[in-house]
Amino acid sequence: MAACLAAVLLCAACTMGPRSSRALAEETDAYGAFESAYQRQIMPDGDLLPEMPEAKPAPASPYGSVTEANLQGRWVHRYKEGGVSFEDILTVNGDRALIESFSDGERSTVWNGAGDLNIEDRSYRGVCPAITVCEDTWEGGVVEYCAIYIRWVEEDRFFDGLTLDEWIREAPEDPWDQYLYDTVTLDSLQGIWYSDYMEDGVLYQDVLSIDGDSATLFETADGTPGSIWNGAGTAWIEMVEHMENQFFPELMIRMESGASAGSTAGICVSRVDENRFYDALFKRWFVRIEQDDDWSEGNLLFAIYGGEVEAIDGGYAFAPYGMDDQEKLILDAATELVHPEMLDGWEEGNDAVQWIANLMARDPETMQASGVYDVDVTGSHIDRVYGLYWWD
Repeated sequence: MAACLAAVLLCAACTMGPRSSRALAEETDAYGAFESAYQRQIMPDGDLLPEMPEAKPAPASPYGSVTEANLQGRWVHRYKEGGVSFEDILTVNGDRALIESFSDGERSTVWNGAGDLNIEDRSYRGVCPAITVCEDTWEGGVVEYCAIYIRWVEEDRFFDGLTLDEWIREAPEDPWDQYLYDTVTLDSLQGIWYSDYMEDGVLYQDVLSIDGDSATLFETADGTPGSIWNGAGTAWIEMVEHMENQFFPELMIRMESGASAGSTAGICVSRVDENRFYDALFKRWFVRIEQDDDWSEGNLLFAIYGGEVEAIDGGYAFAPYGMDDQEKLILDAATELVHPEMLDGWEEGNDAVQWIANLMARDPETMQASGVYDVDVTGSHIDRVYGLYWWD
């Protein structure tokens, strides 16, 4: 069993954190590899590369144009009904969306909020996809969502398959006055970023570093350093119109050294989150690379014997097998059970603390709460539990 547990812990080291690094000891080395990528003209080792956010699958043909990438930007639908003028505005930034609705210029009590953008593929029913904006900031705090049924998306319009109307892509009077564009600043982009994408069968990988108003950009194509996005210089941000009514804040880098010296590179940024930003032109994500020596940040697997779980005030403390010198991990009422119905010992209505209590109440011969836990952690707190498994 010890050998099997060691294998489990090795797997845990491979999945710790948002970057899928090889081992704890190499976290600093991984950061250094990204930091020096431009100077060394070498992309970091594949085992050190972060996991990119997955693109949501596009609906099946003939609705394949209804994708998150094609919907980026601001869309407007205006119409009259019963003598009232209506205006609906949808703004999409990455996988987030804002929907606004007005009647005779007054904000409506419905269809006003922001949240996650989802695309529901309903082609198996022979009907067009539905995009939904899942509420998290709706007025009044009522949990709702709105749906728009879309048959196709072109550069400047999309067709609503429910109302049989067209929505038009349109820029606001002030292009900066658009959903989440205020997050695009040099301050928010400080640090080291990584991205990759496939085009015509070629894997492109990019490392972007911004320090103050200085930046480096290093790209490889199937491992070969590029001659276009490969240089260092001064960085700034400006609003650029790429097509009619398609404005994006653009990170500009005037190359003063490197293979691209004398040219200017640009990356269109629709918004900046804490650890990622969306490139609206190439329709891809960049993720932030961080130097993090805390082994307990992010997703990891850890193994437990029954006796390594201790009841504490308000929850339980876990002492992961082989990590005795580390701070114990704490599970409490704030811990989320992602798929509780799949967890051994869980009963309807149980929160995380009650679930562990069920396991701990077992006869010690069953090793109580033993197993391999798949969790997200921040510091020493277990934020989410995805699974509890045994080993062969």
